[in-house]
Amino acid sequence: MSGPEMGGPETVGEDTRSAREPAPQDPVAERRVVHCPLRDGTRLRTVLLLPHGTGPWPALLTRHPYDAAREEHEGMLDVRRLVAAGYLLALQDVRGRFGSEGVFAPGTQEVADGADAVAWLAALPECEGTVGMWGASYASDTQFAALLGGAPALRALAPAMTPALSALDGFRFRGGVPEIGSTLAWTHYAIAPDLLDRIGSAPDREAERRRWEATERALASGTAFRAGALTGGREAEAIVGWGLDRLREPLGSPRHREGKVVDRTDTVDVPVLLIGGWFDVFLGPTLELHRRLLRRAEETGGPVPRLLVGPWTHDDYSGRAAGADFGPGASADGLGHDLDDGLGDEGDLTALHLRWFDTTLRGGAADPPPVRVFLMGANRWVDLAEFPPREARTLELYLDPRGTLTTGPPDGGERRLTSDPADPAPTCGGAVLLFAPFGAGPADQSAIEARPDVLSWRTAPLTGELTVMGAVRAVVHLSTTGTDADVVVRLCDEHPDGRSLLVTDGVRRGSARSVDPVTGQGARGPLEPGRAEEFLVDLWSTAHTFLPGHRVRVDLAPSSSPRWDVGANAYAPDGTAAEPVAARYTVHQGAARPSRLLLQVVPVAPS
Repeated sequence: MSGPEMGGPETVGEDTRSAREPAPQDPVAERRVVHCPLRDGTRLRTVLLLPHGTGPWPALLTRHPYDAAREEHEGMLDVRRLVAAGYLLALQDVRGRFGSEGVFAPGTQEVADGADAVAWLAALPECEGTVGMWGASYASDTQFAALLGGAPALRALAPAMTPALSALDGFRFRGGVPEIGSTLAWTHYAIAPDLLDRIGSAPDREAERRRWEATERALASGTAFRAGALTGGREAEAIVGWGLDRLREPLGSPRHREGKVVDRTDTVDVPVLLIGGWFDVFLGPTLELHRRLLRRAEETGGPVPRLLVGPWTHDDYSGRAAGADFGPGASADGLGHDLDDGLGDEGDLTALHLRWFDTTLRGGAADPPPVRVFLMGANRWVDLAEFPPREARTLELYLDPRGTLTTGPPDGGERRLTSDPADPAPTCGGAVLLFAPFGAGPADQSAIEARPDVLSWRTAPLTGELTVMGAVRAVVHLSTTGTDADVVVRLCDEHPDGRSLLVTDGVRRGSARSVDPVTGQGARGPLEPGRAEEFLVDLWSTAHTFLPGHRVRVDLAPSSSPRWDVGANAYAPDGTAAEPVAARYTVHQGAARPSRLLLQVVPVAPS
């Protein structure tokens, strides 16, 4: 590959301070805007930030479609502190975005492009030949994609809020149900505006802008995510039409595996620091990827992955969400303030990354703890050898026909609700990535629970603490008058004052009950009206202490809109549509059909 086309360093403005108050030295000795050439000749805009000194230095790279130059001032890390520590920084726009050439093909392009970018960066005379990568969301996907493409110079990863494992577990689908809300939010607000600006023809650009405005109106009115929206023929923006098209693909489509590591974790042979949030839309794949990498490390003797999970949403690391405040130590700016971990006064994400890259790229002795999670309810950080802890056991709480949760199977009984696709239960908080007013976090579910299509069960007030640290699952025995059904299950912490705060939730579509929710393997099929079927609903995981006087509460609903596609209650084979109909759900309970909640709990909350 040919060398980069270098732009000249930017001029720093004159400092007007008094000579008695010398200005601190800018850690960035030189800023260059250059172009990284790919194997097909496409050039990617890259901002290089060089430290003082002669080098060469190890390099840190982030690649994403959101204007990478903004990382200088608005990123998740303080890039100037990284430069000050002696790292060459590279901030790169992916193909077809902002300053880079080409046509944007999300995900699929990043395997070859990522490998090329790492090789180019490692070969620069200013780089010593080793590269680390960091970044959240799409910028986490590009890290694993580069490994898949073959990048021997890539020696360490630090992915945050990552969907890199699978497209079927929170990215495009969850439990067989399309993630229509987050798909619309991402394509319409994060991707479409720049693509609009790149349209060369003024008439074409104006026509596409009108489609964008039509989608904006459809989001405001709710028609964009009503029942049948995926098959209703609404004309979305052509520039991001691929977003909804992917939701129409069968669960087993090879497109869902493109750029993902679901069946290729053997390629991840470098140290990985995973960062997640209890209210992040990609919490599930983050934790599952950690489990798989840890198992592989135990089997092969390879690098042990590190894991950090805070009470954070996809894009808010403050520790405050949906009206809840987990305290000053919950912020990503306060990591380590309540732990003797060597992060120092600046115990934030930047300090954590510096220690990580110093260890993995420079052979430093310090190393982050294997697992650090924020324990909600108790509102403190805990360090663990693994997650869930080895001492975790499974607690089964059975759904009783009287609306209680019991530790043993109750006498047989039933509870019923009507699922009406024309009036879906609304989304309220949770691990979501949506548009206003649908924010993420532990929102109060009281108003949702008052709906007639929501069933609830709860324990008596607790007499002591109950700490959940690990997986949360629900087994629901359900029959319906339709030929398909969606089951949404929420775990809530009911406070003594009546607030019911969401802890975690999940969904399962009946026609996909035999499909693996991560790999997509298995066949879809209709439900038989009136026949009880077992729905296994994955609520992912949590670390949460239910305090004395609180109750464990479980809600069951037929929908959560606009987060998930509203089910039709009628089975439709792949590539076809069914007319939405109202249906009657019956939840079966008792020893013969034990609907229940399964919680991984620990006897004593770790200190």
